[in-house]
Amino acid sequence: MGFFSSIGNAVSSAASAVGDFVEDTVDAVVDTVEDVVDTVTDAVESGVEAATDWLCDNTGSVGCAVGNVIGGLISGAVKGFSDIMHGVFDVVRDLGGILGSILRFDLPGLLKNLGNLVQNIFDLGIDAGRFVLGGYAVGGIVEKFKRSQLKKFVEKLVDDTFGDNPELLETVRKNIGLEGKRFGFRLPSKHLTFYLDSANTPLWRMHNDGDIDLYAMAGLLSFDSFAIGIAHPNTVVKSVADDGTENFWPVNRWTISKYLESEGREKRLRVYAISKRVVSQMLDTSARKLDDIGVILEWNDRKNFSWFGGQTGIEVTESEYDMNSNRIESLLGQPEYNREPNINCTLIALGAFKLDNFGRVGGRNILECDSFPDDCETPGRDDECCITIDRGVPSGVIYRDVYPTDTFQYILAHEIGHYLGLCHCGHDGFQNIMYTSRSLNFFDPGIVSLYWDSEPHFSLKDGKNAWRFIVDQLRPCITGEPEFIQIDDVVRTRSSSLHSCGVVKRETREEAKVLM
Repeated sequence: MGFFSSIGNAVSSAASAVGDFVEDTVDAVVDTVEDVVDTVTDAVESGVEAATDWLCDNTGSVGCAVGNVIGGLISGAVKGFSDIMHGVFDVVRDLGGILGSILRFDLPGLLKNLGNLVQNIFDLGIDAGRFVLGGYAVGGIVEKFKRSQLKKFVEKLVDDTFGDNPELLETVRKNIGLEGKRFGFRLPSKHLTFYLDSANTPLWRMHNDGDIDLYAMAGLLSFDSFAIGIAHPNTVVKSVADDGTENFWPVNRWTISKYLESEGREKRLRVYAISKRVVSQMLDTSARKLDDIGVILEWNDRKNFSWFGGQTGIEVTESEYDMNSNRIESLLGQPEYNREPNINCTLIALGAFKLDNFGRVGGRNILECDSFPDDCETPGRDDECCITIDRGVPSGVIYRDVYPTDTFQYILAHEIGHYLGLCHCGHDGFQNIMYTSRSLNFFDPGIVSLYWDSEPHFSLKDGKNAWRFIVDQLRPCITGEPEFIQIDDVVRTRSSSLHSCGVVKRETREEAKVLM
């Protein structure tokens, strides 16, 4: 490293340190205040939900309707307040990002934050307009009636399915919150963020070959790879000690330069595919959206106050940096993922660097639209979608971060929708989380729902079909019964809706459907 180059890197490192401090301070303060608001509004919403559920369970249809209207008005006002506050917080966060990018000489980051600022100001105006015009009030009422209708449907579904076994029926009702606790299918969920570590992956060679740009991925000045800065909008590069301990602050330019110049012999770096803050946003969004259809995601990483918590990552190699998403099943079959084939009553979600698409589900056989069979194994489906579990491979979902994050924050929820039995077919408007760009219709009549629902959603029909899948394909997860027992080296099913007894046959697997 030459003398003048060293001086330049020192000056740039000092400036980037100031930029990191400014941006991280703004993010820490804003994220903390935002999470306090979320905690309070979540508590209010939980109280309203409990009250409306009690009214619906104990006062008949009239009392339920009155409770849904009053509870919906309260919930709508709370959500409107929350959305407007989130809009303000996003604008402040964008301004901090703009200042930090300027100090780091990060042109892609500057343009990214400017784009986010324009979008967030527009969204803030839309939210304020919907609040004034009563959209949130209508939306709150619609959601309460939707929830009570879904709960009634699920109650009848499990009564019809397990009614011939009163003891088992009682167990199921308790497990899904029809008696004694909050209604919902509880799904323990583990999120793993991909990271590359220079101790095991030659990041210097990948940088020199143009596959990655460590400067751009760290949000530092780079003239060579504007596209990489946009393709990886929220990567994080950390300096790592010999014992594997990460430096609290983002890496500076001088450290990266020393690492590259020494071809990896000096310094150690670790690159995360997605930042902790954006992962938190993805987890929160998916939890909110799945809650609309009675699915309670219990994430391993915290959604609120993520700034003060850790991030669960998993190290990958160069071959997983830019991978074909149909490798998800073989990837999950590796020992470090501890993911067995067959039915899984837990969810595993992988946050990747680069994929051939936005995301994919693994471990599911999907037939939809023109391929929808006349004899789908799950009875009662009315959405031209038939999904069964591929018992021969591990299941899970994988996705990548896409710019702008606020627009594409629903990718993870979309893939979890596939995991729980939903398809693209019939979701032609972008008001649906399960839409695909291949069949997107901007004039779909359902788009009017955006007046009372400020973001894409799962419909009541989605909720009913997801529960049909849960009761049929994920039966052991709500009954507590084992799916398989071992007898004389022959695997036989027990308590399965697909077979009462017999040797399990592996289904023929269709390629998992690609999002968009």
